[in-house]
Amino acid sequence: MLGHRDLSIDDYLAILRRRIWIILIPAIIAPIAAYLISLTLPNEYTSKTLVLVEQQKVPDSFVKSVVTEDLADRLGTMQEQILSRTRLQPIIERFGLFKDQVGKAPMEDLVANLRKSISITAIKTLTGNRTGDLPGFYISFTANNPRLAKDVCEEITSMFIQENLRAREQRSQGTTEFLYNQLAESKRKLDDQDEKLAVFKMK
Repeated sequence: MLGHRDLSIDDYLAILRRRIWIILIPAIIAPIAAYLISLTLPNEYTSKTLVLVEQQKVPDSFVKSVVTEDLADRLGTMQEQILSRTRLQPIIERFGLFKDQVGKAPMEDLVANLRKSISITAIKTLTGNRTGDLPGFYISFTANNPRLAKDVCEEITSMFIQENLRAREQRSQGTTEFLYNQLAESKRKLDDQDEKLAVFKMK
């Protein structure tokens, strides 16, 4: 028994010799177990796309933007529309996703699985002039095949871009119609005033 005396190098070596297997066994088994577990895990590949948003070049003090909704709100709206079943089901059928589950699981479950594999992340601006301005957002998709991950990510990115263009076009058309109606109303009022003025002059 060592008691309370100071341990020497020989004492430490003796302790190490007695406990060597307690150290070696976990050090050897843990990496082997981790390697074997990694072989059983499925391969996952993530394709990511950065979509940059070009802000209006002309200052608002000169020309007011016809799209007053900020990108954060538009991104949320587009995300709800594009991640709906009507948009995701054609992607499942076109790219042959979840082949082992098609026919066995309901389409709602397949759409939910696809929705979990899609990630939309907005980029927060560091120097923005207006609250809610975003310089862009990331779109990522994870699959067990690198080519499939890239193709599906490209398709979803294309859907976001097309939806944004369609929404901007609709808002622009609505603004144009509003301005046209306002112009027609102003012209009608002006014609009425001219007619009243002409009648007054005749009197």
